[in-house]
Order: sequence, then C-alpha cells, then structure tokens
Amino acid sequence: MKTLLFSFLLVASYFVNAQLTVTTNFREDGVWDEKAGKWNIDSTEDGTTIMNFNTELTSFRHITGSISSTYTILKWDYDENEVLYEMDIKSDVGNEYEFLIDGINEYVIFFYYDNAGRYRMVRHTIKETWFDE
Repeated sequence: MKTLLFSFLLVASYFVNAQLTVTTNFREDGVWDEKAGKWNIDSTEDGTTIMNFNTELTSFRHITGSISSTYTILKWDYDENEVLYEMDIKSDVGNEYEFLIDGINEYVIFFYYDNAGRYRMVRHTIKETWFDE
C-alpha cells in the first residue's frame, strides 16, 4: 500500500507543479565489490533526513542531523514504468553524484567515486513523501 501511494505521488509530481519533500529514516553506506558483484555495506545509521526539491526540479536541499547541503540537478529523467527518477547532481561544495529516487523499492541513493577510486553509495530508506503546492 505504501509503495502504491508513493508511486501515485511521484507520478502526480510529473503533472503538477508542486514542491516535493522526501523524508528518510535509515541510511546505509556501501562500496561496490567488483569481484563479488555486490554492495558491501560498511555502515548503517537510524535517523531522519529531509530532502526538499524545488518545483522546477533544478535543485534540492538535503538536511540531516549534522549538516545541510544544497544540490544542483544537472539533468534528470523519469521512468513512469519503474517509478524511478535518475539524476546527475552537484553539491554546493562541487562534488558530483548519480542520484536515484526509487519509488518501487522506496530508496533515495547517492552514487559516487571516493578519493581512492572506489564506487560507493549512500542509500536512504524513504519514510514519507508529500507535495506542497
């Protein structure tokens, strides 16, 4: 039921000019293991974060318990069948990420390469979504 509601809200955002807000309640950090073909999770954390997207989907603010960052959305695509937003984003300090909002599995995920060249992810579990008009 929660997935159905989230899917409806994401599709509605495509047609309605409204500000999207996503809250999360769990974070996992992982590194890609090329040999095993899987993510190795190296830390987890309970805690609320908030992501506020502007109506034009050109930027969003990510607020955690310890920091607030602004991201510019460089490009984005929406797949209605997969209920999936795929974005290329850049942080206010210049770091670039691939970013997903996965409506079916209820995740938002940041992908990036760390300073050692390892492919990493930060995956947040979606708690709630809503639109402010």
